[in-house]
Amino acid sequence: MYTLTITRTSPRSATTLYRAWTTGWTSWFAESDTARVRAEVGEPFFFEVAQRFTDGREPVRHPHYGRFVRLVPDALVSLTWVTGAGGTAGTETTLTVHLDAIAGDFTQVTLTHEGFATVDARDAHEAAWPLILAHQDAALAEAGPTRAPRHNRSVPDATFIPMRSYPDVDAAVAWLRDVLGAHERLRFPRERGPHRVQLTIGTGAMVVVAWDAAAVPAAGGRPPAVLMVRVPDVHAAYARAIALGATGLTPPADHPDGERQASVRDPAGHAWTLTQTIADVDPASWGGELVE
Repeated sequence: MYTLTITRTSPRSATTLYRAWTTGWTSWFAESDTARVRAEVGEPFFFEVAQRFTDGREPVRHPHYGRFVRLVPDALVSLTWVTGAGGTAGTETTLTVHLDAIAGDFTQVTLTHEGFATVDARDAHEAAWPLILAHQDAALAEAGPTRAPRHNRSVPDATFIPMRSYPDVDAAVAWLRDVLGAHERLRFPRERGPHRVQLTIGTGAMVVVAWDAAAVPAAGGRPPAVLMVRVPDVHAAYARAIALGATGLTPPADHPDGERQASVRDPAGHAWTLTQTIADVDPASWGGELVE
């Protein structure tokens, strides 16, 4: 049997998501005229999902059924999950959704789907679930106010943040200050790890990172450079990048500064860091020295 796990941060509360996975299926997934659901342990459920087309064809409905296995209000939903051809192909699988509330009424969602009979079935669901979860967030947003992008004191507010490597960070910062008018924003002390400094330049930002040529040789005659870009969902962006030919460098992971990040190398060889703010963190909590 085969298993997959998907993790993402949702801008919906754990209470809202628990309701969606138990009594609120028709608000985001099920056809309202088909749902037969009572969210109690041991109770069976049934609903159909409509596949719609843009060429005028009639929608195709796909039945979903199973039973609730475990329910922890606002924290966990576990149920068996059976679908037809193109899905689990009649195999009874188990779907478990963990809901962990985080700062700002956001929720970390960890979806584990296990019991697939074939690798192909597992892989198809691994590609589909991030899209379904993104749709869930969008559908649930219609019932409440749209949230603005989250601010994090530990990182600049810019969408694109170049990260440049230099053998002498202080000299580089001085050059960027005198030539480009850069201002120090935040400094990561040497004793707390790799020396780096965040800078603001007008409405933009960049990060100067210490470079050890012996450990990381120059590429094409230049020190390594990475472009950091903010994305709404690192897991989804990372999966799309790999599917479209990128090479994974570091998988998605949460960091003490309140960012969830992953890195990839695109088909042309350029390195990218994908970053998603998951909390507003005081830089002092992880050793940063805010200069601004």
